[in-house]
Amino acid sequence: MAASSAITANAVARRYAGALFDLAESKGELAAIAESLKTFESFAAENADLDRLLHSPAFTREDKVKALVAVAGEAGFGKTVTGFIGTMAENGRANDLLGAARHFDTLYAKHRGVKRAIAITAKEMSADQRTRLEQVLAKAVGSDIELKAEVDPALVGGIQLRIGSTLIDASVATKLDRMNTAMKGA
Repeated sequence: MAASSAITANAVARRYAGALFDLAESKGELAAIAESLKTFESFAAENADLDRLLHSPAFTREDKVKALVAVAGEAGFGKTVTGFIGTMAENGRANDLLGAARHFDTLYAKHRGVKRAIAITAKEMSADQRTRLEQVLAKAVGSDIELKAEVDPALVGGIQLRIGSTLIDASVATKLDRMNTAMKGA
């Protein structure tokens, strides 16, 4: 996809997500819709056929609408989410559904005053370590934190922490890289 097409797709996804967010807020369905959209994203991530349906031009709009509405019905999504999915597919925007779901999730987190953080460590954090990290981050940023933990053994040890666009890299791998660079310059 060309850069201008990606920007347009992103803008389209944001507009659809914003409209759904406003509708969900007026109906008092924000939490239910956010949960349904997360479930839909999981389905697409786990099911190559669904992902293919969303992105392939080989399927007609009508086929996409029927299939996606059927998926929403089988999943037990509410009328609003099912209608949203169907409308996007009818408008030829099935390929933007996942982007809209992600943007809706971002709007919902902002609405709740929640900041998102990603912690990458060399090995799995214990429940206690995760809880302590969430508490420290919440205190540091002054709001609730939703922490996503990832494992990357290449870090050797330490942690990489991303909050919004800020990256804090306290990994052993990065420290070793810095030492290596410093020694080459010496």
